[in-house]
Amino acid sequence: MKKKKNYHPRYYLAFKPNLKKPIIPIFMTLAVFIIGTVGYYILWIDTNASIVDCIYMTFITITTLGYAEVFPLDNVGRIFTMFVAVIGIASLFYVFGVIMENIFIIQLSNYRSKKKMVKKIESLNNHIIVVGYGRVGQLAVSELKKAEVDFVVIDDDFKEFDVTQSKEDILKVFGDATEDETLIRAGITKAKGMIVATGNAATNVFVVLSAKELNPSIFIVARVEDETSTPKLIKAGADRTVNPYYIGGQRLANLIVNPNIVDFFETNFHIGSDSLTLESIRLEDSSSYSGKSIRELNIRQTIGATIIAVVRGDKSFTIPDADFVLNAGDQVLFMGTREQIKKIQAIK
Repeated sequence: MKKKKNYHPRYYLAFKPNLKKPIIPIFMTLAVFIIGTVGYYILWIDTNASIVDCIYMTFITITTLGYAEVFPLDNVGRIFTMFVAVIGIASLFYVFGVIMENIFIIQLSNYRSKKKMVKKIESLNNHIIVVGYGRVGQLAVSELKKAEVDFVVIDDDFKEFDVTQSKEDILKVFGDATEDETLIRAGITKAKGMIVATGNAATNVFVVLSAKELNPSIFIVARVEDETSTPKLIKAGADRTVNPYYIGGQRLANLIVNPNIVDFFETNFHIGSDSLTLESIRLEDSSSYSGKSIRELNIRQTIGATIIAVVRGDKSFTIPDADFVLNAGDQVLFMGTREQIKKIQAIK
């Protein structure tokens, strides 16, 4: 695969910095400006001074951009000018001070979030990497958050990761996902899965190739816009492909044909700790479930989950009976709540 330029991605931990609002200093500056304009108008009431002359006099007094009396001032006028100058200049410095402080807070927050990001990603294991934070990627992230799964998002659109705008607590890497450097910093070598959700078919193929090269065992689900891209992605190393338009059309048809069944699945199988979920677990040689029958394990009574299928090699056993013995290497499909599945994963 042809490499692009050596690019070092940036990290962002999405949050909203606690910025100060310069409302009070701006109000003070405007108040001084208005008072100065009105004051000069009163002081020059006997002259032919216009309101523009009064505004200009106030402006050059506050900003100190050169100075000359537009019309002669008596002692009272000069004392008033000193008042406008002191209060006005102080108000301007107050405004600039708040603005500079906010800039410093943003820069410091970016630095701290970057360090925090690096530590968090380094501590992740068996996490999911989401490539592409468009509409499809955002929906995938939303579901992963509901499932309480650790994940990292990669995208090359800086606007999506503006820390002053985003309110989501999401680990993000800004960079080109086709670059090995970006994938490595997202923890590709320790990730268990990847969702490639960009709308560009060529980019998706390159991302899959790079990911499989760095982590051959990673499970990859890639987005396709049309079925002609599926063979290319599978050949590149994708384990599954998903066409959002196909799924959308299928859902529309199912809602018309079997609305009650669709409602049942959406009500009971949405992602969440209290809802039902399906989880496929592979039994290792050291598994305590290996060599025991479903009756002996008594999972239904002790934990509440149900074994609904077992895949052994090329054979699939749907709803196995109580005397069915599980073996190492079996892929067991459990149905239960998120908490019940976690208990099974902890015991197995």
